[in-house]
Amino acid sequence: MDKINALLADLENRIKENILEIENLSTINKKLRAENKNLSIEKNDVEKSFNLLDDKFKALKIASTISGSENDINETKGEINLLIREIEVCISQLSE
Repeated sequence: MDKINALLADLENRIKENILEIENLSTINKKLRAENKNLSIEKNDVEKSFNLLDDKFKALKIASTISGSENDINETKGEINLLIREIEVCISQLSE
């Protein structure tokens, strides 16, 4: 009978330890999920900022190309042709 009581006590202790471990892991999981959500939001903000800066860089590059020297005429024509193609693509998407 003492053996059974000892085994039950040991089993009860293990169950309590497992419950505590589950609670700890659940808390850690909640913290990690919150951190993951915050990092996802931060990543989206950084991507938006990058895209905005990229657009500004392209605009600045076009402006400097247009106001550039005669050596840059071919590059300027290429940039203008690229803009025209982008506009044509937008128009075709709008007409669909």
